[in-house]
Amino acid sequence: MFAASQTYYHHPSPVLLKPKDSDVSESLVSVCKSAIPPYYPHPLLLNGHLQTCAILFASDHVPIHYKRHLLKSETPNDPGTFSIDIVVPAAEGEGGAGSKHRSSSPKGLSESDPDYFPPRTTFFTEDEFEAWKSDDETNPLVIALHGLSGGSHETYVRLTLEPLVRPKKDGGLGFDALVVNARGCGWTKLTDNKMFNAMFTRDIKHVVNLMRRKFPKRPLMAVGFSLGANILANYLGQAGSSTPLHAAVLLSSPHNMDVCAKIMFMTFTGRLYSKFMAGNLKKLFERNFDMLSKNPAIDIEGARKATYLYDWDSAVTAPVFGFRTGGEYYRASSSVDKLIDIKVPTLIINAEEDPISLQNAFPRQEAEANPYICFVTTGYGGHLGWFEWGMQRWFPKPIMGFLERMAELEVVEKEGEFVDVGRT
Repeated sequence: MFAASQTYYHHPSPVLLKPKDSDVSESLVSVCKSAIPPYYPHPLLLNGHLQTCAILFASDHVPIHYKRHLLKSETPNDPGTFSIDIVVPAAEGEGGAGSKHRSSSPKGLSESDPDYFPPRTTFFTEDEFEAWKSDDETNPLVIALHGLSGGSHETYVRLTLEPLVRPKKDGGLGFDALVVNARGCGWTKLTDNKMFNAMFTRDIKHVVNLMRRKFPKRPLMAVGFSLGANILANYLGQAGSSTPLHAAVLLSSPHNMDVCAKIMFMTFTGRLYSKFMAGNLKKLFERNFDMLSKNPAIDIEGARKATYLYDWDSAVTAPVFGFRTGGEYYRASSSVDKLIDIKVPTLIINAEEDPISLQNAFPRQEAEANPYICFVTTGYGGHLGWFEWGMQRWFPKPIMGFLERMAELEVVEKEGEFVDVGRT
């Protein structure tokens, strides 16, 4: 076995961090290096395509259980709703006291059936959700954002959350966690005639502020995957130092969507990925057709005939959110320029041979210009792959390590003497 290369991009003077009860500080980069283990790629999956496609054949047995709560938009003139799925112990997830609705779909239902419901998921009652709050609770809470057309059911989400929420006595961190399901995703029915886009930060802002009100003393941290990472980065850049979040991780973010879309379309394999992603969005469209068909901005025929992701975004996403072309939407929604304005410690991880979030779009200079960012690239890993020997996944390890350390650290507000210079 050999370890894949890891390259760190960061500001010459990264932000300093220290425990609350200590005056000894270290840099953000030092924290990241202590939290990120070596990555030993699977010897038979030594390119980005194999690492990415292996996801289709990997084990899905990660029994995370959720309770779901529907949230209505807090924005005037926005009747939309979305859901959050909160991780709960298995006994509750299987239909414990107070839960309602089924904990999984009736046997035999396909995912396209209107009555399908995610497995291991029940609903909070309104009283339960209202009671879920505390003025004194200090246990960290992690907020996750899934990738394009996904949801809390995705394996990569559950793989990440499992060690975070596992009790400390069993080797986990004992944190709490929830997943924000984008509008129309995770089998949450739309109540408005539009879904989401790559810069739709309204709902993550809603959830972060709601959690801060419910738990004023908890450290709040966030993890974003792929498109969810792009949305999270846009939110962090918009919010700056005003965000209640304490730390964040961005995994396989596309960063510059216009660059990724154009380069992907130049290759046969890139077009296959684009076609696959468009197909998933078309499934969401059909699942929510009754509501989306009421939006006059949507080209229904164009949506149904869309072959590639750009076709879909040109027929649906761009016109629904006021963009004149798909390209204009991609340029406006890319998070790369927002990274400069992030003001919370943020770890970014991308694989150099990711065939979807392409290396040409990596924010190397942006990371070197912002002391709150540590950007790490690995020589292998694909898109949300990072398979090791035995088909285990590497990426939950650095996420767990970083968030564990950040839960005990705070930013040093004044300048310190520690300087960690350059790129390693």
